[in-house]
Amino acid sequence: MLEDPVILALEKAMSGSALRHKAILNNISNINTPGYKRVDVDFKSKLTEVFNNNATSDDLNCINKIKSVQPDVRTEENTSLRTDGNNVDIDKEMSVLAKNSMEYEYYVSLLAKKLSILKTVVNEGRR
Repeated sequence: MLEDPVILALEKAMSGSALRHKAILNNISNINTPGYKRVDVDFKSKLTEVFNNNATSDDLNCINKIKSVQPDVRTEENTSLRTDGNNVDIDKEMSVLAKNSMEYEYYVSLLAKKLSILKTVVNEGRR
């Protein structure tokens, strides 16, 4: 049951979103650190690629690919907003933080809904 591709993908999305949240908070906390370069985390493109390349979501190959997805942590080295080399824009970070928080809550609600459906199926099967 826990080998469901949707559950695994939502777990990976939640984990990636949590890592992205930490990166954003780290960017914000280093807003005044000379030479600090902004860090971001991408996990959505890899999950999207897995599902786009697998027509059937119950395929064992799809499950193994989801399990192997790792977030991509990137440092933006080639930009600077200030003369001290720091490239963190507080307005952008706060906006990205708010969006990421909403996406995380969305993943949690989808997972709760999926587990609720499975619970209903199990309970109805007992009758």
